[in-house]
Amino acid sequence: MNGLHNYRFIRSVGIVAVLLLSVISLKADPISPGEEALTFIAFIPIALAILLEAICIWLMLRCLRTPRFFILWLLAMHLVTYPLFLGFLWLLYGTRPVFAMTLSEAAIVMVEGGLISLMCRYISSRQSSLPVPSISRSLFASLVGNICSAVAFPLLLRLFGLILAVIPFDSD
Repeated sequence: MNGLHNYRFIRSVGIVAVLLLSVISLKADPISPGEEALTFIAFIPIALAILLEAICIWLMLRCLRTPRFFILWLLAMHLVTYPLFLGFLWLLYGTRPVFAMTLSEAAIVMVEGGLISLMCRYISSRQSSLPVPSISRSLFASLVGNICSAVAFPLLLRLFGLILAVIPFDSD
């Protein structure tokens, strides 16, 4: 039985490594190396992608003990982790874009997973009979949430661009 557990752990680590090294992570953020400023067009899709990520994490952890207003806690967490993500990108500016984005995403998945685990352990109600999510479950939920966000962001950005193209603006 112990050998089966080790095999599942190795398989899980392999799946996580493949997902973190995928090219999808390049689409996770509108800032590409060499781009000077974040435009207004990206703010609403970023907010929607972060909301989608928070909902995905909440759905994965809904049968476990989580704090009240868990989605709001997750959104507030992004006030710290998103600037941290941009900081990682800035520090890795001279490296290859795929490597910089992948390393930044991996670091943020680890930080968010740890913060989710801490939130569920210390902020949630002690009176709940539900178990606290493990650190591995929190990291996995963070990974899945970030993948959902990374996949949805380019679609949201394109949709928002199409909406802006259709709406006429007065230039006076």
